[in-house]
Amino acid sequence: MISQILLALVALLNLVPGIVALRPSRTVALYGLTLDSPALALAMRHRAVLLALVGVLLGLAALDDAWLPPALLVAFTSKLSFLGLYAATRPHAAPMRRVAIADVVAILVLGIVAALRLA
Repeated sequence: MISQILLALVALLNLVPGIVALRPSRTVALYGLTLDSPALALAMRHRAVLLALVGVLLGLAALDDAWLPPALLVAFTSKLSFLGLYAATRPHAAPMRRVAIADVVAILVLGIVAALRLA
C-alpha cells in the first residue's frame, strides 16, 4: 500500500508539468522561462507531454505491478537524464534548481518503491 501511494505521488509530480502542453505560459511559474519563440514553445509543450506520459505510466504501475518495471525504467531515465544535463550546464535559475531537487527526491522515492515492490 505504501509503495502505491509513493508511486502515485511521483506520478502527480510528473503530471504537473503536463499543464504546459495546454497552457505554455505556465513555463514562467514552473521553470522561470518565457517562451519567446514558437520553436521554444513547441519544445516545451512536447516536453510537457512526455513528462505527463511518464506520470501516466507511474500511475498505471501504482495500480498494477505488471507496469512497474517499464514505469521505473522510464522514470529513472527521465529523471537521471535531466539531472545529468543540469549538472553539465551552468548557471541555474532558482526554478531549475527546484526541478532538479524534485527529481532527486523522486529518484529516492522510486528507489524505495523498487526496493519494496521488486524485493
